[in-house]
Amino acid sequence: MAQNAYHYQDAARALPKQTTRKKVKVKRRYQPAVWTKQERSLVIVMAVTVLFMMLATVWTTVSMQRVDARNQAVSEKIDKVKEENDSYRGDIQAKTNKDNLEKVAKSANMEQSTNNVRNVNQ
Repeated sequence: MAQNAYHYQDAARALPKQTTRKKVKVKRRYQPAVWTKQERSLVIVMAVTVLFMMLATVWTTVSMQRVDARNQAVSEKIDKVKEENDSYRGDIQAKTNKDNLEKVAKSANMEQSTNNVRNVNQ
């Protein structure tokens, strides 16, 4: 055993010294992957689908604006007719007023009497 101890060296001294190398950064150039037919067809189908959806969105937006404009025009016409009807109702009320009827009857040499009036409910 003494012989083994005589030749003993610790591990740090036993290894030969190696020179330190400077690490040089190497840029890796990757080759672009080749697309398969399935990938190309998938990209084309998705592009056409997105294009179709964009056109459909624009078309529906324009259609909705057109419909809104028509609805607004119809609403304006309805409001105008309602105003005319209200004014006509006022004219009718004024003309069928009892005082007005008596005035018109006097101007036409007529008179209002209840002698010849018959009650329909009887």
